[in-house]
Amino acid sequence: MNYAKLRKHLIALASLPKGDSPVISAYFDLSGSRHETRSHFRSWVELTRQTFRNPAVRQDFDDAAEEIEGWLGEARGRGGAVFCRWGEHPLFLPMTFEVPLETRLHVDDFAVIYPLVELKDRFNRFVVVLTTKESARIIEMNLGAQSVELLTRRPALRERIGREWTREHYKNHTREREKRFVKEKIAIIESLMAKRGHNALILAGDARYVSRMSEALPPHLKSKVIDELKTGVSDERLGEVLSQAVGSFLRAEAEDAHDAVDTLVQAVRAGGLATVGTESVALALREGRADRLIVSNTLPQEDQEELVRLASRHNLPIETVQDCELLDRNGGAGCLLRYKAEHLPVEV
Repeated sequence: MNYAKLRKHLIALASLPKGDSPVISAYFDLSGSRHETRSHFRSWVELTRQTFRNPAVRQDFDDAAEEIEGWLGEARGRGGAVFCRWGEHPLFLPMTFEVPLETRLHVDDFAVIYPLVELKDRFNRFVVVLTTKESARIIEMNLGAQSVELLTRRPALRERIGREWTREHYKNHTREREKRFVKEKIAIIESLMAKRGHNALILAGDARYVSRMSEALPPHLKSKVIDELKTGVSDERLGEVLSQAVGSFLRAEAEDAHDAVDTLVQAVRAGGLATVGTESVALALREGRADRLIVSNTLPQEDQEELVRLASRHNLPIETVQDCELLDRNGGAGCLLRYKAEHLPVEV
């Protein structure tokens, strides 16, 4: 599953109309015992099916649950999400991820999508540059997994001291070769980030070469560097270093989310283009005035789902915030606005 495909799935799920039968939204942690996961799901199904009085609806629920269990036996990955509905408007949409998900099971008239929104926000795309004496690896991390890798090796330099070059000449040539190599890599990084819309860059590898790369970055790329991991890199340690990079990105994302809350609150206090509170935010989303939704993970599920469905239908940016007292004190949700209600566009 990649970021672009997840975004399309979210829009489709948010726009899903209500049907005669309910939607099962099942999130699974696939990193543990598959037998225990299936057993937990079966127990939930057996208990939940008793809540449906209409035999036809109960049968649709049973059929959807059976389809999910069949998929669960074959699913591969660290986390999985599947949405299934039988009846007049059938749906079966499975997804797997290389990041863990908490097991959550829901059945409702609409798909429960907040966990997916949170996943999309927290595990956004970013670029990792692994640089060593021998090579530079430019890796795109997509939803916590490696999706694109560009490997470039430094050109070999023949030993020519004492025959054709002086030692000083050799050193100068080595420096020039290094500058050209770094310049070429920066061009690749810039092209990749611009083309695919990345806003975060992490440099990792041998300390000496990380510093050189950092110093050579132009200001607009340097501003996107969120961490420098000055640690040795080898094929054996690649997974470990990429895990460190993901951790660094998640910490930066959490800080950005809290910064977004500060911006929201300051805008409200200054009478600017912002509003807080679930009712006010929902109204702004329905009227098309919202520009960006900011929502707390502590908000009641019903409110979370209503707000993220409204925002996802219009593909608006959504910032999910964890453990933020400031946002919770201000209604648990807010949004930045395109314009105020009294300044509605005039139809001509």
